[in-house]
Amino acid sequence: MRAELHLARRYLIGIRRRTHVATVTLISLVGLGLGVVALVVTLALLEGFQSSIRRDLVERSMHAQVRPASGRVLIEADQLASLLHDSLPNVEIVRSVRGNCLVASTIDAVPAQLVGRSDVESVMADQVLAARLGIGATGVVDVISPRRRLTPLGPVPVRARVDIKEVGVAEPGAEGGVLRVPLEVAQRIIWGSAEVEALDLKDSSEPWKLGDRVRRVLDGREDVDVLGMDELNRPLLLALALERILIFVAVGLILVVAALNLLCNVAMVAAEKRLDLAVLTSLGLEPVRIRRLFLLLGLGIGAAGAFGGAAVGVATAWILDATGALPLPRGVFVVSSVPFSVDPMMVAKVVGLALILSAVASWLPSRVVARREPAEGLRYE
Repeated sequence: MRAELHLARRYLIGIRRRTHVATVTLISLVGLGLGVVALVVTLALLEGFQSSIRRDLVERSMHAQVRPASGRVLIEADQLASLLHDSLPNVEIVRSVRGNCLVASTIDAVPAQLVGRSDVESVMADQVLAARLGIGATGVVDVISPRRRLTPLGPVPVRARVDIKEVGVAEPGAEGGVLRVPLEVAQRIIWGSAEVEALDLKDSSEPWKLGDRVRRVLDGREDVDVLGMDELNRPLLLALALERILIFVAVGLILVVAALNLLCNVAMVAAEKRLDLAVLTSLGLEPVRIRRLFLLLGLGIGAAGAFGGAAVGVATAWILDATGALPLPRGVFVVSSVPFSVDPMMVAKVVGLALILSAVASWLPSRVVARREPAEGLRYE
């Protein structure tokens, strides 16, 4: 490799003496570097928003849930809660029930989801439901359940009047209105008895691993299903993963265009050095070493563009995130400015992709040059 490295270094240094070759080389290097910058900044922007979404999920939603394998009612909920509390003492356990209902105010009546939780002390409506009912921070509404009770006038829906104390932020991924009430109120409206549908668990230390820990504790219990954060938020997480892949592919096409330009550059250098290559071949330089020479030449240009672009992209993302240079409208997003988060593993993947494309772009002209006969390079000299 010593001879190939020496020749590749000499060719790269000598490129500046050839104006047209130097121009094409500079365009290839800058194009590859700009492609890496665009991909790093775009992925940092995407990671910033997705990290904000994941943090919001951790803060606002449950981290694991134990629900019945069949039916809606969780059998022996208190015993399950005691077992989980003894095995996982630092995990918060909340009993919950959920059901559909009709919520009526003096202005309108709309369908909503009724959520009863043992950690809720006052009635809270989310922003979606409050807007539909036309209520402010407080208000009195009637909750009408699909369950019926028998009266002297016949069966009538169960109805309860509740006093809304606050309006909260909608749950991540929620499409309809949600009314949160104490567990006893929801049990009376939905079931008419002290039934529990699920156990919601939270662990701020390891939220994404809580599901696996609960499964190990309840190993052998076939009457319950355990859902971790991945299962509870599968549609949203799949959408985020698909978004990442599509943006990576779309912006990565810039690197493909830059690699094609690099192919033309390596081919031009090979044409410029045909006499040198013919002499070297006549002196005994094997074709495989000539092919390796031009692979090193293309990789040298690609590495300069890839690492330089990665450095500029990381610096740009860090500056934009630290200064908050791109503000966002208040109340629309969970952050006040466009967030950027640089993932070192993703930067390494971008640099690796740029180097692979550089090697592929250099392989074709190097293969053609290696097959050329020495007489062909000396024919017009």
